[in-house]
Amino acid sequence: MIPLQENMKTNIKPFTYKDIPALEYSNEDSTKLMFLQHGIYGTKEKVMNLLAISFVKLGYKVVAIDACKHGERSAYPFNPKDEDHAQLETFDIVKRTVEDLLKLYHSIYEEDYPTFDIIGISMGGLMAYYMSTQTKHLNQLIALISSPDFEASAHYTFSEEKRQQYVEKSEKAMRLIQSMNPVDHVEKMQFKRAIIMNGKQDEVIPIDQTRSFVQNHESLPIIFKEYDAEHRLIPSMHEDLLALLDKKD
Repeated sequence: MIPLQENMKTNIKPFTYKDIPALEYSNEDSTKLMFLQHGIYGTKEKVMNLLAISFVKLGYKVVAIDACKHGERSAYPFNPKDEDHAQLETFDIVKRTVEDLLKLYHSIYEEDYPTFDIIGISMGGLMAYYMSTQTKHLNQLIALISSPDFEASAHYTFSEEKRQQYVEKSEKAMRLIQSMNPVDHVEKMQFKRAIIMNGKQDEVIPIDQTRSFVQNHESLPIIFKEYDAEHRLIPSMHEDLLALLDKKD
């Protein structure tokens, strides 16, 4: 965590809006808005401590919320952790959290920020992709170690054996996933630019899911970068992202 005394000009504001726990970082030079979303089992504090200050320095007001059933609103099956049922609920969490982000945006931030960027990590990246199908206000979609192919991701994560073990819940989850899947609803995706970063050795969300999407949609304004990494952020991802965000259009 960056020591607070080194960033005295950064305003750090925790707040709750209609049961949505949020954390906002900003300073007097914040002219752009960014939502920053954590991964599964994470919290808004962890992702803010890791990345927020660097984005504030680029002129952003950075806002993170605890995803549904995470952080301050943690609940089963994410806390206590039940991995099978958490995987079955992941895309419901994605949908509900994006709805919360849009509620927060339209209620608090839209008047001052007509557009926003979203950065999502892993499960948060799923939210970033889904967000692009739900609003016309998205400027930059930034997905880190994630996938735009929800169905492929779900099938990879949740084996056929497990799907047979939880037939009814699996079928319900798959119907939701198919209704949300960005690769099946590309015509709904709206963003001015996407920055996508994946690890070549990622065994949690394989890079092929993203490679295929990028290759099949060359007309979309996407910057796609691959790294020698597993399912984690590495310093070169952070450095490259800051360089891309710091470029003046």
